[in-house]
Amino acid sequence: MSQRYDQLNAHHSGLLARIAVQRQQLGETADEIEHELGRVDRGLAAVRRVLSSSVLICGAIGVVALIGPRRLARWSTKGLMLYSTARQLLRLRRESYEATQSHDGG
Repeated sequence: MSQRYDQLNAHHSGLLARIAVQRQQLGETADEIEHELGRVDRGLAAVRRVLSSSVLICGAIGVVALIGPRRLARWSTKGLMLYSTARQLLRLRRESYEATQSHDGG
């Protein structure tokens, strides 16, 4: 009887440890989702501000008329590529720094 009790107690302890790990992972995932949703909210708020401002809409139409839609599309594509590349490089730099800090014990 005592051996069975010890087995059940060990199994129960293992389950509690798994629960703690899963709870932590769930919290981290929820934080990531909340961060991404915050970005979406900020983006939507920016779009709403732009669409509610007739001056900005007129300015955008004027820029397209002056520069031309093809050239503007080319510049936009290059700008987005540059932005994406810079963002990836900054992410890699941050991850590299964090990895170095964890290996150094800091």
